[in-house]
Amino acid sequence: MSTFKEYAKRAKERMKNGFWEQTRNNIKTERQVAATMGLDERKVGEEGKRMLERRIYDYDGFCEEQEFYDKVVEILESDELVSNPIMRLADKDYMATLTPAERQSYISKLAAKYRAAVEKYRSIHK
Repeated sequence: MSTFKEYAKRAKERMKNGFWEQTRNNIKTERQVAATMGLDERKVGEEGKRMLERRIYDYDGFCEEQEFYDKVVEILESDELVSNPIMRLADKDYMATLTPAERQSYISKLAAKYRAAVEKYRSIHK
């Protein structure tokens, strides 16, 4: 299926399912929660809009990022002590195909992505 047709199909689904009303309500609720927690409402609203843009224009990347974040949350909230969360998140089959230099680069990028997810988690769950 062409990209244009795929975008049109997703847009139609969003309109039929009340996506925009729900999104508007979610952003409004997040701003209210941020105000009660003493966080910057504007910053929270902007982050919500950025997430919305990624969800619409980079759907596959958004889903992948959300899946990664969910794994990080699972690690952080588990009662188990995880000594090496980076290797738990790594794709071992993919790493097996890499050279040592590529493997190091992959792990470094994964570690940066992990740090960003932990910071996001901590900012939300203060």
